[in-house]
Amino acid sequence: MRGVNDDELLDFCRMTEHKDLDIRFIEYMPFDGNRWSDKKFMSYAEAIEKITAEFGALSKVVDDKNDTSKHYKISGFAGRIGFITSMTSHFCGTCNRLRMTADGNLKVCLFGSSEVSLRDMLRNGATDDELGEVVEAAIYQKYYALGGNQDMYDIASRKNRPMITIGG
Repeated sequence: MRGVNDDELLDFCRMTEHKDLDIRFIEYMPFDGNRWSDKKFMSYAEAIEKITAEFGALSKVVDDKNDTSKHYKISGFAGRIGFITSMTSHFCGTCNRLRMTADGNLKVCLFGSSEVSLRDMLRNGATDDELGEVVEAAIYQKYYALGGNQDMYDIASRKNRPMITIGG
């Protein structure tokens, strides 16, 4: 986050020099309770610029189809770095993730506000088939991108759980 920990970016990259580590950076995402501000936001493109200015050009690593990270290697380094680019280059079209909240609700999108209570269904004796039908229906209602929001500003203006209550 700009002005908070962006001065540590290069130090984290240096950790991959002699160790086969995967270090991932995530773009600051707007959630209730995290005091999101675009002034603190640093895009992955800006982070890449800082890294290449220090270490030279990065090599792109081939990612799996459903990866949430874009991975790179710094020449001569043992590990790799990755970027979760939810805000500037979302991966919604290949996302295959579901989230179960601690209180038993299913979220099909991190940024969406709709949830389905599987806890209540289980407490009421739902069968595996009934649960499967509800999960399938929820998946089919999933928006193509960003939970139906237009961009990070739209997400910031909507009511959604704080990340700590969603899990991830």
